[in-house]
Amino acid sequence: MTPNTTIDPKALRNAFGAFATGVTVITTRQPDGTPRGFTANSFTSVSLDPPLLLVCLARTAHSADVFANAPHFAVNILAQDQKAVSGLFASRAADKFDQCAWTPGSAGVPLIDGSLARFTCARHQLVDAGDHLILIGRVEDFATTEGQPLGYFRGNYFSIGLEKDLAEAAAATKDSRLGAVLACNDGVLLKDDGDQLRLPLAPHPTLDSLTAKLAALGLTPLIDFVYAAFDDRTTGGHAIYYHGSVSGPLPPGYRIVPLADLAQARIANPAEAQMLARYAQDFRNGSFSIYHGTETTGQTRQIGA
Repeated sequence: MTPNTTIDPKALRNAFGAFATGVTVITTRQPDGTPRGFTANSFTSVSLDPPLLLVCLARTAHSADVFANAPHFAVNILAQDQKAVSGLFASRAADKFDQCAWTPGSAGVPLIDGSLARFTCARHQLVDAGDHLILIGRVEDFATTEGQPLGYFRGNYFSIGLEKDLAEAAAATKDSRLGAVLACNDGVLLKDDGDQLRLPLAPHPTLDSLTAKLAALGLTPLIDFVYAAFDDRTTGGHAIYYHGSVSGPLPPGYRIVPLADLAQARIANPAEAQMLARYAQDFRNGSFSIYHGTETTGQTRQIGA
């Protein structure tokens, strides 16, 4: 990759769009009490102690001055069924708050109903950053609900919740399997067949089947995302493996293999052996990836910490 010395703003915007994000609506009140809000995906956590977050505000935004001077604001992280809310607050409609459900939070800032998470913040710092302002807030109150987030990638919305449906559709073909790489006590949970080890597999190729099996063993699983999806030419089916963690007493017939010992472990399936070697590397790097291809060759895509 060579450096680009002449920056094309449109190309740069497209490059920035390669980073998949969530979608938020930032809200506040202007001095006369009128609620104001806009859609933003330039949001991130900053610090736990003190509790800080930031959003980026374009200087050209219609409400830039209001937010730059507001003593309080809120960040509403949208759920997968709130595309219309995102579009509403990305528009210049004057009656945004008449077209969506919201309630006043602490300091009177509007909180969007149905959001996955809502953070009420006091203004902490305003930073000049080129054609944007970085608004840093100190979190004074927050709330969360269960659900799937609304995602944004290369100018389009996507639903992270669809991952499960797509994975199970692929695994539902004949001779397919669904399993998981599950972290536990600084190691990985493996099925011990006596002289060989295997990753836990679902009785049927669905995520619900996998979690039910683990629960029946007395374990509590927490599934994060698809870690590998590939065509297994040895069986003629698909293989889907999730990434996650598990807690609870170790059931009979299972072992926890430390990360440092995975390379020497007697893994029965060569594809699983490669997957576990990648997992150990990902863990050391602190940045996980998704694999797709075949049981022997394919590509990985980094997805973050």
